[in-house]
Amino acid sequence: MKKALRTGLVVVVLALGIVSIGFAQQKAAAAPQYGGVLKLIATQSPQVLSYVPAMGPQDHTAVFPGGERLVDTTRERQTTSGFEPVLAEKIDEDVKGLKITWHIRKGIKFHDGSELDADVVRWNFQQMIDAKALPHSQFFKGMRVTDKYTLVMDLKEYSNQLVGDWGWQPVITSKAAWDKASGGDLAKGKEWARTNIVGTGPFMLKEYKRDVHLIWVKNPNYWRKGRPYLDGIEVRYIPDSVTANAMTLAKEVDVWETAPPKDQVELIKQGLKRQSSWPALGWSIWPNTSNPNSKWKDKRLREAVEYAIDKAAIAKALGFGLYRPLKSLPPEGEWGYDPGYDPRPYNPAKAKELLAAAGYPNGLKAKLLVFFTPDGRAAGAAIKQYLDEVGFQIDLDVADPGRFFSTINGNPASPELDLSWWMTGRDTNYLQTYSRWFSKEPFTPLQYLGHTPEQAELEAQAQKLTSIKDQQAATRKLMRYMMDNAMIIPVYDQSVAVMQHPWVHSTRYEQGFVRWQTEEVWMEKH
Repeated sequence: MKKALRTGLVVVVLALGIVSIGFAQQKAAAAPQYGGVLKLIATQSPQVLSYVPAMGPQDHTAVFPGGERLVDTTRERQTTSGFEPVLAEKIDEDVKGLKITWHIRKGIKFHDGSELDADVVRWNFQQMIDAKALPHSQFFKGMRVTDKYTLVMDLKEYSNQLVGDWGWQPVITSKAAWDKASGGDLAKGKEWARTNIVGTGPFMLKEYKRDVHLIWVKNPNYWRKGRPYLDGIEVRYIPDSVTANAMTLAKEVDVWETAPPKDQVELIKQGLKRQSSWPALGWSIWPNTSNPNSKWKDKRLREAVEYAIDKAAIAKALGFGLYRPLKSLPPEGEWGYDPGYDPRPYNPAKAKELLAAAGYPNGLKAKLLVFFTPDGRAAGAAIKQYLDEVGFQIDLDVADPGRFFSTINGNPASPELDLSWWMTGRDTNYLQTYSRWFSKEPFTPLQYLGHTPEQAELEAQAQKLTSIKDQQAATRKLMRYMMDNAMIIPVYDQSVAVMQHPWVHSTRYEQGFVRWQTEEVWMEKH
């Protein structure tokens, strides 16, 4: 493995000079142009288009053209909350009075012609409450419509995560369309919502065929005047990268959303642009610390894993110059990042010493669960090689989507679970990332991750802070605690990018994973 990793570095060096062209470097045309249908390739189709309690990250991403939210992310993340009102005209947050007031923007119509108002917003929230899917539900006391465009939420206590998460999580959809499709039957409505969405966005759903395509057409009554520029967006689902690469080079599509790093480097050479910004996936090893009987409660084992891995070599070999090794979960530029912090640099001798001290001088058999994709297999093989070299005996468990997600999601983990290879996203700020991924009530409960009373106290204190400066300091304490205790072992940062032809002008990823203003996308004649 080491020889293979080092051989890969030659390819990386050749790639480094042609890595990435961001949106700010694009050659600007005289002015945006109207017309055209943007054609994209994606790997995986959504499962649910509009019943929010059942929607996963892939589903939320898929409906960017048609669905909008009360708030969404801005480009400025370091000195502000990172959010701005969208379907809400403004938000009043009364910390002492324990309430949040949502002032709904007037004059907005859904794709079916029905009106957006406070009653419809309340219904969208109620769906999540009824399904027990409202994040931070322990803070929610009740809600009331005080006039046609005003919704007030009463709180049991304050948290600085509420406006961002409550305002973003529900994709606001038409109650009238749901009522018409469901006839008052929840099961029937949920089934309809798998393949339908009636939102307020710049594009309306024309046709969805699972695993085939998702077709959007221009919303002629969109509330942002003069938008959108495009006539439509067509997404084709092509899981095979060879086919996707050929279609991209043949100019059958304008954008390839999920190109592997090797293909990205090759496409840059062919004149395509790599559209990227701050979003990235922090790929990490998650030890089972949630079960009190897990052997991985022993910090020495977790530390041994981190000392055993040459993160820089893995990142370079697998990422073709596009991945960065991670010393801590928050990378450079994020809240919580400490430039001088490197708790466990590559040291196989130290790993062997800790493994023996933990009671395993003759080695430890363990399973590493990985996703079945080529990237997951490659990362798992690299990690296995390093861990085996210091005395671990790793069984690489390659799981299909159903078994993988049923294993990592939910609590508590069974004691026989050992290690999993999974990612963390990067959200509007890293306190929100902590809250969504690592807190006691994350958006997706991950079985492997345990919590300590000390961590819970730091978490509770952080959520009460109102100033950005204080929140940043608290984030640093939280992440330092997790890293000092090797709760998660970060390996590399995978910047998220799309490959697009030069005629495409897009803001993709300038506002993170969770927002793409498709109304601002335009194409030059080509």
